Amino acid sequence: MTQMISSNPSPCPTKAISAQGLVPTAADGNMATEFHNLQELRHSASLANKVFIQRDYSEGTTCKFQTKFPSELESRIERTLFEDTVKTLNNYYAEAEKIGGQSYLEGCLACATAYLIFLCMETRYEKVLKKIAKYIQEQNEKVYAPRGLLITDPIERGMRVIEISIYEDRGSSGSSSGSSSMSGSTAR
Repeated sequence: MTQMISSNPSPCPTKAISAQGLVPTAADGNMATEFHNLQELRHSASLANKVFIQRDYSEGTTCKFQTKFPSELESRIERTLFEDTVKTLNNYYAEAEKIGGQSYLEGCLACATAYLIFLCMETRYEKVLKKIAKYIQEQNEKVYAPRGLLITDPIERGMRVIEISIYEDRGSSGSSSGSSSMSGSTAR
């Protein structure tokens, strides 16, 4: 059975089931196919829970997320993998917010051209946001999706939280791991 997710004429690749749950498979390794695999995970598995990683304001208002390991993920992913992901995201956001010569030049050009320059040029900040989106996509494909998890880009949540969705295979949605991971502190 093949399923069309978008207007793309090629059908989505199939999924494989492993001991860890749903594992998306990439037929040709291109970004469009991998994107469809993550979409297929969202559609073929039931959402069991969501975990939110809050912003860390201990060092001011710079964009930094807490690295505290949520208990809901203990049976799903190793602590070091999770912490590496959050630390890498924090480093990317620090890079994006760093002010240097390029930022000043962009600001001066923006003022001189009544901000029309941004119609034909990406800012340094936008370029780093694209790197972050690519990194999250890669982490979802290689690390999180095989474990039944998906990270949502913080930009989609107003840079307030990192949202991690926990999925269960529809066939095992009644298992104890799906019902025991629900908590009052996380919401859909």
